[in-house]
Amino acid sequence: MVNSTVALFSLLLTVVTILNLVATVCLMRSGVYSGSQKTLQLGLVWLVPLVGAILVLSVWAHDRNSAARDPARHEEGPWLPGIGPESDHGHRGESFGDGSSHDGHSGDGAK
Repeated sequence: MVNSTVALFSLLLTVVTILNLVATVCLMRSGVYSGSQKTLQLGLVWLVPLVGAILVLSVWAHDRNSAARDPARHEEGPWLPGIGPESDHGHRGESFGDGSSHDGHSGDGAK
């Protein structure tokens, strides 16, 4: 009876330790969270072992999927046509504040 209890406890401790290590590695490699968020979540993982690791892994998976679907991260952006990073591609080297207009006049009223 004692041997089976020790074996069960050892197995449970091993599973919890592996789960905590997986949560730690996933969290540290994540680019979604700031340094302070990672520190607080690591504290949760190791201070409340089983529950903390499960909670952190589930939130990490959700945030990771949300970040992967974020259109702003894929250059699609939430911008309207003509507004955003794509609209700047055709204007390299041109100045918008030089007083010229699209028809070639300087804008000074003289024709």
